[in-house]
Amino acid sequence: MTLRVEAAGDAVVLTIDRPERRNAIDSGFAGRLGEAIRRASADPRVRGVVLTATSSDVFVAGGDIRELHALAAGGAQGGEVLRLFEGLAAFEESEVPIVAAVQGDALGGGCELLLLCDFVVVEEHAGLSFRHVKMGLSPAWGGLTRLCERVGPLAAARLLLTAERLDAAEALRVGLVSEVVPTGAARSRAIAQVGRIAESPRASVAAMKRSLHRVREALRASAAEVERRAFAEQWNGPEHRRAMDTFLSKK
Repeated sequence: MTLRVEAAGDAVVLTIDRPERRNAIDSGFAGRLGEAIRRASADPRVRGVVLTATSSDVFVAGGDIRELHALAAGGAQGGEVLRLFEGLAAFEESEVPIVAAVQGDALGGGCELLLLCDFVVVEEHAGLSFRHVKMGLSPAWGGLTRLCERVGPLAAARLLLTAERLDAAEALRVGLVSEVVPTGAARSRAIAQVGRIAESPRASVAAMKRSLHRVREALRASAAEVERRAFAEQWNGPEHRRAMDTFLSKK
């Protein structure tokens, strides 16, 4: 998977470029993405990270089903699979804000990536869908807990249990995204948001982000462990295996 890294004003722009797999995330890429975020956070010249993708159709289609299928066939347990994606912890550990510039649909784990970001700018044609239940799974990257935080338990239940696709306007209404912009404008708007953040002292922004993270961690208490156990229990279940087999047979 290609991850393009470029400077743009006060921001570092990370662009996911894997159109042949609909920008699906595998474990190796999760590690590279985490490392790119850590490097940006350590650079005093950088005031924010913008995460986007090349395709106008799909932002991120979730985890890479081919890799997940191979892991399941090889006997990997749910806990082992979760550890392969620990690089994503860099999102909340970063001292600079991370702004998602969503130029296409975010599906499953793609929505979880958005929940890891501090701002989410989405283009008006894009949609979001938590499709985990269709694959016989629950969120694996902290998405269940973060979704409840962001939209509340009733809206979270609706999104997780029905797997319905929200258009950009509805995603904004329920509080899942920060802003809706015209098609083609997400990247420039996200960079502009970083520019606004850069008007404040870097140390103050970093302290604010650390405080927000600590408050969220305190409120979550044991929720993350409950979420990890739920994923691990479903990982080796027959519904998940059937869903992966069906998905791959269609491909």
